[in-house]
Amino acid sequence: MSSLLEVHDGIDVTGEAADGEEALARAAELTPDVILLDLSMPGRTGLDALPSIRAVAPAAAVIAFSGLDESVVGDAARAAGAALFLQKGARPDEILAAIAAVHRSGRGESEAHVAPSQNGGYEQETDAESLTPVQPA
Repeated sequence: MSSLLEVHDGIDVTGEAADGEEALARAAELTPDVILLDLSMPGRTGLDALPSIRAVAPAAAVIAFSGLDESVVGDAARAAGAALFLQKGARPDEILAAIAAVHRSGRGESEAHVAPSQNGGYEQETDAESLTPVQPA
């Protein structure tokens, strides 16, 4: 994932984590603008670590990232503090659009909205700065 993100202007990958505990430590240490958080990491899961991450990095917008369907974990992720949910099958342009959307929305302070793509992922609307909520496919 970091190799995809690092080649785009305006995105600096400042850290990576192998599990929820490491994600929490990195969030506190690095205070990133956006966190792309895998909900199913080994050990302490991203979903379990998410409220603690929001506590140590309240200005960071968290995008929950999972191989599970949004109907399974999306509500729990948003309740724990995620601004958006992305499925692991999302295309690179959808991931980049989601990152841009949450970053533009005022970081972690408000929920960002994105429009659905053909595969149930996300894409930035091209005709407006505001984005619309996605519904699971």
